[in-house]
Amino acid sequence: MRSLRYLQSSLLLLALFAVAVGFMDVLFSTAPLPGETGVAPTVDSNYRFFAAIFVAVGLLLLWVSLDPLEHTRGLALWWVSGAVFLGGLARIVSLGVAGPPAPFVYALLAVELVVPPVLVLWHRALTRASDTAAP
Repeated sequence: MRSLRYLQSSLLLLALFAVAVGFMDVLFSTAPLPGETGVAPTVDSNYRFFAAIFVAVGLLLLWVSLDPLEHTRGLALWWVSGAVFLGGLARIVSLGVAGPPAPFVYALLAVELVVPPVLVLWHRALTRASDTAAP
């Protein structure tokens, strides 16, 4: 099933990205961000905390990528997708409250609002096809 392999590969790439970026943010905080020269200790603490959560999301996606059609892993994919989509909605709130961010954040926003629904719909289609093919 070629589409399943593509889903697994996509999840693996997303997982590796999340783990790498999350660890980078835990280690370096906001320093790699354009225009950031330092933040207050409370903001730094929160940033690193949520970076660690991002690492956990990546590890969870790595686990899901091994067998995304297994029921428990599929549920985890849906929950992670929902959480990332919710994060994208939070960025929209930030746009309204704090103003426009650095341009690359718009790319992140697009990914957060588009990729999760695509993954859920893709997973749903594969699950239905798998259920139909089962004896």
